[in-house]
Amino acid sequence: MAENIFEIRKKAENGDAYYQHEMGVNYQYGYGVPVDKQKSLEWFQKSADNGNSESMRALGIIYESGLGVDKDPMRAFDFFQKGVEAGNTKSLEKLAWYFEKGVVVEKNEGKAKELYERFFTELQKQALDGDADAMYRMGDIYQYGFPQIGIPIYYQQAAEWYEKAANKGYMYAQTSLGILYYFGQGVPKNYTKAAEWYKKAAEQGDATAIYNLAGCYRLGRGVEQNEELAAMYNQKAANMDMPEAQAELGGMYYLGTGVEQDYTMAVHWFKRAVANGYENAYYGLGCCYYKGLGIEKSRKEAFRLFELGEKRGDRYCMMAVAECCIEGQGTPTDYVRAMRILEGICGEYKENQKETRYVTIEHENEQVSFWYNPLDEKVLSYYAKAYYLLGTLYYAGKGPDGSNPTKAIAMLRMADRLGYEGDGMSPEDLISKIVGEAEKKDIQDATDCYVEVREHKGKGERYDVMIHHADGTETPVKFVGRNKFIYLLALLIAHEGKSVAGLTTAHFSYMRESLADMAETLCVETDSCSDWIDEFVYAETDDAKDLRDSPGHEGECYCSPSSYRYSNAFSGANRAIRNACSGDEYEMFRLRSTGGRYAVAGLALDSSQIELPDSLMEYLDELPTQKEIIGVKVDGKKWLPIKRKEKE
Repeated sequence: MAENIFEIRKKAENGDAYYQHEMGVNYQYGYGVPVDKQKSLEWFQKSADNGNSESMRALGIIYESGLGVDKDPMRAFDFFQKGVEAGNTKSLEKLAWYFEKGVVVEKNEGKAKELYERFFTELQKQALDGDADAMYRMGDIYQYGFPQIGIPIYYQQAAEWYEKAANKGYMYAQTSLGILYYFGQGVPKNYTKAAEWYKKAAEQGDATAIYNLAGCYRLGRGVEQNEELAAMYNQKAANMDMPEAQAELGGMYYLGTGVEQDYTMAVHWFKRAVANGYENAYYGLGCCYYKGLGIEKSRKEAFRLFELGEKRGDRYCMMAVAECCIEGQGTPTDYVRAMRILEGICGEYKENQKETRYVTIEHENEQVSFWYNPLDEKVLSYYAKAYYLLGTLYYAGKGPDGSNPTKAIAMLRMADRLGYEGDGMSPEDLISKIVGEAEKKDIQDATDCYVEVREHKGKGERYDVMIHHADGTETPVKFVGRNKFIYLLALLIAHEGKSVAGLTTAHFSYMRESLADMAETLCVETDSCSDWIDEFVYAETDDAKDLRDSPGHEGECYCSPSSYRYSNAFSGANRAIRNACSGDEYEMFRLRSTGGRYAVAGLALDSSQIELPDSLMEYLDELPTQKEIIGVKVDGKKWLPIKRKEKE
């Protein structure tokens, strides 16, 4: 039976170094006691003074990270060095980092590698001898890779080590194993098993597991959806000073989700999260000040919070700052700044795909990563609003270059494609107004252009792509092989309208068979259309190929943030359509990325500008809609293994 906090405290007060260390951990994470960084520091110091090497390492991390104290790299280095001298294996890794980076000591990569290798060797030996903590650390090495000594990421081995430690009841390993099951890394994705492991770790008091379990109940993954239980678990994690849970709980009180709506409590938890530096909490607290909910209204304070969030990269704070600048709320009107922010947001959507950024949770100076759904409707509506606001500013001539109706139409079309509804005039209505008011003929002409896909029975081709110009002439767009296929795919996506606002490579595994059939119908010249789809979609880098060919991963094609890029086919399609259009027409037909280097294709076109033959319409039904993509739980993958078909 596990010892309770009173037994641990009694033994610690009697001078037992092990239990003094446990008290330090309890106060650091709120296990059985309120979080108290100062008391945690004091207990770690007592334990270290009594020779406990784990406390020496813990003190090193505290002074390295500035957890409740001023950062002091020299003092941190000294504690890690003392830990190594006292036989603490994990301190070897920390000490090696200082020599690798040249922090406090002279840079010495040879010494660093020697320490890293010694750390791995000793850790592996301890793990093989049955030490649960060492097993867990071995799992971490394979979960995140150990490039300093040439060990790449191997999720399968990470899962094996985590499971060994988890079966011994090791709390952190249970949480990590749950995360692997949640995302399907190294093990088949299984939300039920993920929730089971989270529960085991949560029962032992791990804040990360408690927070993750709250997410399972909120989304109904592996457990029956229950917002009340989600709120309860978030409350537990928030009381343990986890800022992510504090911000989540603030949002639940703000919206009345799983709890009775209470703006005062929302403000309380948003403030706690802000005090912990959590970037996503600034927006929630700013909204409370902006609207005077649960706190005295102050547009000035709201703008200050939005700016703080903007500096930390929070997307919703960026939007809020832009809106405040447009409306002159809490700050003087500044259209130029608003346009700069909105252009950055729209560029982010096209180039960096921040909607799939990582969210990290700190745990013992390590990080656990989560993956946002790139087609989440809330995220898309955020970008849609940015395009709409930018379009209105271009139309109103609020930027330094005056009114630009053509650019305004392009931005509004994108907002419409992303499903913007909002208040007031719709993008479609505003476009009609701009066109109706246009004095320049080229704006009207640009909107009268359209793309036609025309059947053709010629050699090796079944379809031609034509640009119809406003003056009644037409220009064929010359594509070959992949370029034609990718452009036709883009037309199909655009023609489907708002149901698919953008597709990324991470989603193509769910439609590859349909695409392969389509490629064969369109006579793409390749030995195997199925293999070609993989090769095009994933466009692997050398690093990804090395991983695919590594032991245990033969024959798999991986899709990760660093393993794919724009294909030559997509770039070629872009050039071909550009060459067939005038400048204004290209602004209407321009191939737009809907996710930067992660994206395959998307078009800022209205469906009325695309004309398809009946023989192609059947493929529209085979392409997944946005809701269908979300329904297959794409958002949980950091790596997406796709087994290649055996060639006959």
